[in-house]
Amino acid sequence: MKKKFYGALLLGSVLLTGGMVSCSDYDDDINSLNDRVAAVEETVKGLQEKINAGCVITSVDPTENGVKVTLSNGESFELLNGAPGAAATVEIGENGNWVINGKDTGKPSRGEKGEQGEPGDSGTAATGKYYKPGENGYWIEVTVGADGKETETETTISWTPEGTMTAVWDSENGKLLVSNVKGYNGILSISLTSELKSLVFQPEFYYQGIEAMEAKTFNYTEKGVKEVNADDDFTTDAPTELDGVAMTPGLVAKYHMNPSSANWKDIKSLSYISDDKNYTRAGGVVKANVFDWEGEEGILTVHSQLTDGTIKDIQNDGKVTVLALQANYSGSEKDTIITSDYAAVKATNYKDMVLANAALGQPVHTMHLYTNAQDAINNAASHEIVWNHEGLDVATLVQTHYDDSQNSHVAWDVTAADKTVEDYGFKYSFELVGYHKGNNRTSESAHAVMKGSLLKPCMPVDGKQPTWDAAEQNKAEKDREPLVRVILTDTVSNKIAAVGYVKFKIVEKATPTESEVILTPEFGFNYEYTVNCTETEKPLQIEWHDFEEDILAQLEKQGISKEDFHTNFELDGGNDDATQYDGKLATSMSTSKKGIVKQTITDTGAEETQIITWTLKNNEAYQLFKNNKSISVIVRYSKEIEPNVYQFVYVTLTWTPNPRNVQPAGTLENSDKIKNYWYAYNSATPGSGYSDIHANVETVGETNADDEFKSDILNTFDGNNVTVSGVNAVYTAFQDANLNKTFTFVDPQSTDMTPVKGNSGTMYDITVGDNGTTLYANVVNNPLVKQAVVKINGSILEYQGKDNETLYSFARDILNAADHAQFVANNEGKKTFTAQIQINAENCSYVPFELENNEFFAKFLRPITISDPHETNFVDATTGGAKADLKLTFVDWRDHNFDNASVTKGQNYYKYYDVESIAQNGDIMTDLNGTTGVFDRKLSDVTGKVKFTFTAPTKSEIQNGNGIVNHYFGTLNYENNGTTVGDFQIKVPFDVTYDWGTIQVYVICKISQTEAN
Repeated sequence: MKKKFYGALLLGSVLLTGGMVSCSDYDDDINSLNDRVAAVEETVKGLQEKINAGCVITSVDPTENGVKVTLSNGESFELLNGAPGAAATVEIGENGNWVINGKDTGKPSRGEKGEQGEPGDSGTAATGKYYKPGENGYWIEVTVGADGKETETETTISWTPEGTMTAVWDSENGKLLVSNVKGYNGILSISLTSELKSLVFQPEFYYQGIEAMEAKTFNYTEKGVKEVNADDDFTTDAPTELDGVAMTPGLVAKYHMNPSSANWKDIKSLSYISDDKNYTRAGGVVKANVFDWEGEEGILTVHSQLTDGTIKDIQNDGKVTVLALQANYSGSEKDTIITSDYAAVKATNYKDMVLANAALGQPVHTMHLYTNAQDAINNAASHEIVWNHEGLDVATLVQTHYDDSQNSHVAWDVTAADKTVEDYGFKYSFELVGYHKGNNRTSESAHAVMKGSLLKPCMPVDGKQPTWDAAEQNKAEKDREPLVRVILTDTVSNKIAAVGYVKFKIVEKATPTESEVILTPEFGFNYEYTVNCTETEKPLQIEWHDFEEDILAQLEKQGISKEDFHTNFELDGGNDDATQYDGKLATSMSTSKKGIVKQTITDTGAEETQIITWTLKNNEAYQLFKNNKSISVIVRYSKEIEPNVYQFVYVTLTWTPNPRNVQPAGTLENSDKIKNYWYAYNSATPGSGYSDIHANVETVGETNADDEFKSDILNTFDGNNVTVSGVNAVYTAFQDANLNKTFTFVDPQSTDMTPVKGNSGTMYDITVGDNGTTLYANVVNNPLVKQAVVKINGSILEYQGKDNETLYSFARDILNAADHAQFVANNEGKKTFTAQIQINAENCSYVPFELENNEFFAKFLRPITISDPHETNFVDATTGGAKADLKLTFVDWRDHNFDNASVTKGQNYYKYYDVESIAQNGDIMTDLNGTTGVFDRKLSDVTGKVKFTFTAPTKSEIQNGNGIVNHYFGTLNYENNGTTVGDFQIKVPFDVTYDWGTIQVYVICKISQTEAN
């Protein structure tokens, strides 16, 4: 039907344009519209299925395209906006009123029964009133009579403004109503409730281990009372004792509904199945007739009356009466009978009901109300009420006591206001009782009016009590003592069960019996805050007129004059540095201070007034504001009423800065770096990026150079200085000129920069210490022994280990693991040692300065590299023995060959790098009797007849030569076993030691076949 209606709308709009359209255009439009309708139907179907499965709606929120409905399982559904305006949501606020987009409409969403009319207005009753959204788009006004009967009237006020998509979340009536949904005509209605699947009894207690409900029987002596009013004299009023009554109002049982979102209003009827278990004696089975039920938050509360039979008792009868609830439920497809589990019924007797003051914490027997007017009149008033009170709820001051089934005298309810007794067929009522004091011709009780349980002081009119609405208040009411009669009525039998009298005294201001808080004014400030690393102070001051309006004037309404406040109230802690508190209760305790709160006096010309000033230092405010959008302090004025009894005025000061500038930040632009010094990550090409710098030893031949490994990071920055830019101008203390820049190592843990493999093959774990300025190494799995590897001294990177093998053996082993250009691990897992460095900027240490683009990598280039030129060869059976001088190639971190005069320029690189020894160290490997070039066997394992020995050079021979060669590296001597041999090779390991450690190099020597063989 909806699709046809849309089609008709579309056709009408086309015809009205006067244009011609083809059938295909028409079909396309219809199909497009049908698609939108189908999409809405599919969304609603999915949403309804989830609700039927037990989900509940947790929120309905506007979006850019419409409204989003979120369910308790986390899923959400979006209904698209078919109107040009923004989406709006309508929901029930915490105060019970309807709220549209956060604004209270003033319309209540739920109603109570109306109050009974004033005496003499027979046949009329005050009414309650509430509103609910109608599916026609208009608010429906619901009037609730005193008998609970509701009358609905559709208003002309729309809850769905024209041109606006509006969603009403009506949880009270179980509906989500949405107007102007794209692809839907009219108001879209979605049920918020699901179908009832089962009922589970919620036990009040366990009876002999069985889940049970209590059938209470109330035993009391019926009371007779006379009619009273507030104007005449009823000084001797007292109830009369009538017959005894045993009233069993029935059962109040609670059941969990499954799912909890089930619509209890779809229950057509409820009934109980009753039975007596394990009982053989005569006696009919009790019947429980349900007369009312209601649901809230997944709990169904059932009220029933007991008829016929008797409730069995296990101890006396050897049997227990049990009940199971049956619900005739109206489902979506057909009516269903749902039966709960069985629960036991335990009969209990209660007696000696008496009305009492609800003064919790006092012995129960001391709290009873007076049982006749004379006693209440002759004794002091039980309660005070301030002359201008707008309505004190007397129901909150009284309760009922009785003797329970264990003969203990206990409180039945907390207060009459909680309506506990109503579940069991009782109710409270309240009325003023007139009486005259002395020669007064006007009744004491005529100085008050009551509306239900509300009591309000007032002035009599012509000596008589006025009506509630006409009542006027005046301090002249002071010291009058109205008397209230409280009646507890059994509504099942319509008999009075208990009567009590409460006398009130009208006072100018209440006299506390214990310390009390009488005022809690709050003052807010929104001054800007900007952190600036100083001790500058920010005073926040309550102006004198604010103090007068929000403190003095409000106290005046309570009967406390300005003079009284100035004279008798003192600022806790003193005027120069007030005590600060953790709350605003009479029991609140002092807490740590935030700044200083002090009081001064200002002279306005006509009078003097206190002024409160809250002063915070900038650095202290930063500690508070860095994680909080606002901060508050609470100070207190105290007046001692009597020893250890005070009146308190708590003053709250709250600073919510706007703006709140607590996160200074800047950036390091790549343009501040000298491009030629920088490399892309793991690149060997200068100027290829801004990720890496390369650190190296001092260059041979430079002034005072002695092969120290010190590299100044600042050499890589323009002007040899780090410049921070992009700092918001508001942060004056954090502009570049005010910032101290430092360099620290970034912790390499959980990165590929640790562990690292040394030249020896040992694995080392790298950690950071000394406040980020030292990298340490320890052998993996041995963290107790660690050595420094590299340090940052200011901006200088200092690699450790030159000429000191003892203290820095780890650093030397790591440095010499790989060639200076080996940035990616080779097949042995070795690579140039790399550290990550962070540039820090700060003005004061307690304010973190966020710096972007401030991390980079430093690669520590091995000073020299030694390689085998493959020129150390032998010929078998050479006359005089086979000898060969060891040939090695030395280059430094710049790839300068130590023997290339064009780059060494007369400098002795061997001496500069202090190459001090070359030693054959380790097993000689060979391919003899194997695959050529595969050195997988020790020479000594293949044969003991072929031997090589090495004559090591001296330090002087290495650095200065031995007369034959400029630089002598030693000689290998080859001995054959006397048998001719073909070609084979050996691989000989040598350790070359220089001032930065030892480098292992392998030399492959070729042995040619025996001459002429």
